[in-house]
Amino acid sequence: MELDANTRCYCLRRVNPFLGVVAVVGTSDGRALTLDGRHWQIQVLARPRSGPWSRDQEPGAARYFNFGAWSPTAGLARVPLNPALDVESSLAASTALIAQVRLAAPNLPFAPAAELEQWLLDEDMRPLALIGTALIGDDTALAGREQHAAWNAGGRGDTRPFCSPTLTAQGIPERDDSGRRPHVETLERMIANAAGARRHTQWFRRDGAYALGLEQPAASGLSGRRLAQADFPPLTINTQWTHTATGRLVGEYIAWLSPYLLALPGLDEATRHDLEREAVRHATLVDAIWRLYPRVIDDRLLKQARVEASLRRAAA
Repeated sequence: MELDANTRCYCLRRVNPFLGVVAVVGTSDGRALTLDGRHWQIQVLARPRSGPWSRDQEPGAARYFNFGAWSPTAGLARVPLNPALDVESSLAASTALIAQVRLAAPNLPFAPAAELEQWLLDEDMRPLALIGTALIGDDTALAGREQHAAWNAGGRGDTRPFCSPTLTAQGIPERDDSGRRPHVETLERMIANAAGARRHTQWFRRDGAYALGLEQPAASGLSGRRLAQADFPPLTINTQWTHTATGRLVGEYIAWLSPYLLALPGLDEATRHDLEREAVRHATLVDAIWRLYPRVIDDRLLKQARVEASLRRAAA
């Protein structure tokens, strides 16, 4: 049995903060999303039926509704069905979608989707940090994005917020009594300072040898400019700093983020190997998302991390 001709399989980056990728299997009637390659969120595409209380008796615009969670071992766990949906058609759509997921899953990770990228710019108007993505052709996804010029390092409600060994050695706590995250806030402040007081952003379409800068009202004169692909930091944030303290903190952040960064395609072999050596320190996370890694340089390191994660689970 083969995938249907209309089934789409692709990966999207999760950005601001960067949290790896989400893999998507899409059909004409729904889509399935996974963050780890094993557990899938099942969504059906439907037009909500208008109720007798509605003046508009025509169905609304089609949108995705959460139908349940599925994994090969646990099967489908349905959530309470939205009363606006038709039970039979939603169940049929989810059954067909799961069949496609079963066929597609062995091919993980999927190829990355073609996306536009929104970058926070530094004071020289060069790409500083990736803060947004949008599928090419999805014009509605770009609406209202320009004003969001803050880069997010994570740490707000996260189970594993960024912790800097340098700041820890200086006596700065990872979390203070008020619940604030001083390590996260220090790094975000450094990136904001590098962006300058006006904090410009720009959307780019990156294909071929150059990236095309799209229209950007907040930064007049930048529309239509072309940048080389080498102008864009491969690890989603600039890692080349003349300011030693900022460079050290960003380096520690990259090490902390390494399990997620390994999900990026297109990294050169040396960079990927360096990330693998850092990622084994976060064995539980590596064990959770390794199926979405497009390439592994040192299989021994990956197996070492997965064994350690298994031992931790057994001891818990």
